[in-house]
Amino acid sequence: DFGVKHPNFGVKYRDFGGIPVPLSRHDAARCRPVSHIVFLKTHKTGGSSVVNVLSRYGESRQLRFALPQRYQFRYPEPFRAESVRGFRPGETFDIICHHMRFSPTEVQRVMPNDSFYFSIVRDPGTQGASAFSYFRAAAAAFRRAPSLDAFLAAPRRFFGPGGRGAGLARNPQWFDFGLPEPAAAAEVPALLARLERRFPLVLLAERFDESLVLLRHRLCWPRAAVDVFAHNTRGGAAAPTAAQRRRLRAWNALDWALYSHFNRSFWRHVQRFGAARLQEEAAELRRRRRRLQERCLRGAGPVPAAAIAEPRLRPFQPPGAEHAVLGFALRPGLPPAERRRCGRMALPELPYTDLLARRQFGNGNGTEWDDF
Repeated sequence: DFGVKHPNFGVKYRDFGGIPVPLSRHDAARCRPVSHIVFLKTHKTGGSSVVNVLSRYGESRQLRFALPQRYQFRYPEPFRAESVRGFRPGETFDIICHHMRFSPTEVQRVMPNDSFYFSIVRDPGTQGASAFSYFRAAAAAFRRAPSLDAFLAAPRRFFGPGGRGAGLARNPQWFDFGLPEPAAAAEVPALLARLERRFPLVLLAERFDESLVLLRHRLCWPRAAVDVFAHNTRGGAAAPTAAQRRRLRAWNALDWALYSHFNRSFWRHVQRFGAARLQEEAAELRRRRRRLQERCLRGAGPVPAAAIAEPRLRPFQPPGAEHAVLGFALRPGLPPAERRRCGRMALPELPYTDLLARRQFGNGNGTEWDDF
């Protein structure tokens, strides 16, 4: 559940943004910043905030992105190198971070051998509720059901394995990782152990701040590179009940196995890093984010799209969604440099993808985006 206490921490955490603190001189002296990155963005797990971090870091350092022709790599088909815009055999990119169904051999065709692989997962007891609300039009099983409770009472009445959006309606995280489905229970531990060797760090949506601290140290990045707001939050969405969470975990049993595996691996990372040290850095991270929100944003947080005057800052609203996606409105009167930085932090994923494509493929250098 969101906000659940862990025995190594004496406080609750409910937030989805995070601003890590600088590397110490000792850490900086013994590591080099990582610039070859594979981020598997899973659905409805907080990945849009991670993509904002990666987009800003790559743009500021003129790194090359493996970009889709539109906004995702022909999802739900397995990823293929040919779906990358500008792909040429033998050439590689620096960062790949948009939605795909993971295929390791195809990703290796576009990314260097020394790339760092990471992803993010979320408890299916809450991810499933968010997906039901967000993908009402995209997933036929969700569209047919009059409500989440009706769907959970008899999911097979609405769900068909070959139906439109089936990968979003059952075990979507397992699906995104490209794992075989169905999978026999006896096969699952070996599949997940193999997956962990490919993805040495998997973030937890419920521990997003702590995850960013761990990620920052693995990437050897400075503090400013990972300042981030909470993107793609939903307005007015109620938390699922305990009964709904239990049913969602049962329906998404493979996702629950995947989440449980990487939950355990996450806390092993915490133990090696030091729980007290992580708690201290996460607390500073949250303080910094609050200051940035107060300085950058009208209302110091997310607002409805109708309250955002700048069209480029309005987030995409999925057809049929039960709850509107919130975005960010910049405070008026910000100095130009601060307005640009705050604007990049507030920029939704789709227009940021357009910006990166313009910079990378010569359809403008992106400077027309510097005015907010």
